[in-house]
Amino acid sequence: MNGGSKKINIGEVLVEAYEILKKVQIESYLLDSQLLLGKVLNKDKLFIMINRDFKLNLNQENEFSQLIQIRKSKMPIKYILGECEFMGMNFIVKPGVLIPRPDTEILVEEVIKYVKEKGYTKICDVCSGSGAIGISIAEFIKDVRVTLYDISEEALAVAKLNIDRFNLSIRINDEYSDLLQAAIKQHKKFEVIVCNPPYIKEAVIPTLMEDVKEYEPFIALCGGKDGLDFYRRITKESLQVLEKGGLLAFEIGYDQREEVEDILLKSGFKVIECIKDLSGNDRVIKATLEDW
Repeated sequence: MNGGSKKINIGEVLVEAYEILKKVQIESYLLDSQLLLGKVLNKDKLFIMINRDFKLNLNQENEFSQLIQIRKSKMPIKYILGECEFMGMNFIVKPGVLIPRPDTEILVEEVIKYVKEKGYTKICDVCSGSGAIGISIAEFIKDVRVTLYDISEEALAVAKLNIDRFNLSIRINDEYSDLLQAAIKQHKKFEVIVCNPPYIKEAVIPTLMEDVKEYEPFIALCGGKDGLDFYRRITKESLQVLEKGGLLAFEIGYDQREEVEDILLKSGFKVIECIKDLSGNDRVIKATLEDW
């Protein structure tokens, strides 16, 4: 960052980085700078905080400078780091795959609770992306078998890396599928289908933060004109693959509760409950298929 005329220490390099990111209105400029420097030096945040006089060599300085420029262009920090924490686990993430959100942990926690209660073992995570939902469930409940379905080859490749990372290849299978079509063709049955589908209205996408709209995959964000396309299709298709009495659990947008409940009720589901996120917004809908 200083042209390499003299060795620069952690304290100096961070001050420069803070200014660069602050100028482009990146609110998390402090944390992002520290995390990126930690990546370059292969040190944790504590080391960065307490070793302000530690000198960087020229290669480290140049690498850090490049990463700061990438972050300045609003690429999400998780993509640059290549990792994202979810459910206390470090998942691999790459451009082309949606970054798991903390709110989605509520969906996972609710499903885990339900699966333990019922003793279910056959789980499907559709629109699985990085695999964070299905892999977390398999990590927390040792006797479940999970199938991940996604239409994106990039997402399936990342999910495979995560399955291997957590040594879960014996209990998790990831397959290419347009929603639940592969399961329908193979006459598969599940006791639980869990899904965080694309649910943002098409017209809203241009208004999203640059980090999201410029870098995260459109296919994983857009739920059609009214944001409900995937709820309609998955609900309809789930009737062919969900066992009677089984659970369908969705993440929803904060303003979609009534419409998603209506889709489920009209398809023969009994809506059990809607769970709010930590901000008090409607976030998860759990519904069971009537057991005739």
